[in-house]
Amino acid sequence: MLNSFFFGGKGPGSFRLFRLLLHFPNFVKLAWRLFFDERVPIHRKAILILAELLAIIFAAAYLINPLDFDFLPIIGRFDDIVVGAFLILIPSAWLFIKLCPEPIAREHVERISRGE
Repeated sequence: MLNSFFFGGKGPGSFRLFRLLLHFPNFVKLAWRLFFDERVPIHRKAILILAELLAIIFAAAYLINPLDFDFLPIIGRFDDIVVGAFLILIPSAWLFIKLCPEPIAREHVERISRGE
């Protein structure tokens, strides 16, 4: 299941979003493991570093002039987290994982699936 999520699970967009939310801790763990794996080229890791710098800049700009959706009942309370995580961090981590060498990424996915 986790393997098909990271490597081309096709399906309707709403189900993919649900699967992303369901597997979010494993997604973060995979990005973390790949970032510290010495076999992943440094220029691929630079993508994640640049995205994190962009996230910090975005967070600073968001503190100065926030986009608030307080008029929406549930989203209004979580909009700050959602904006930062889903617009910057998740896409950049996804791109980083997709650009990592596939055998190395598969190895880490299998380890995470086994609970290692």
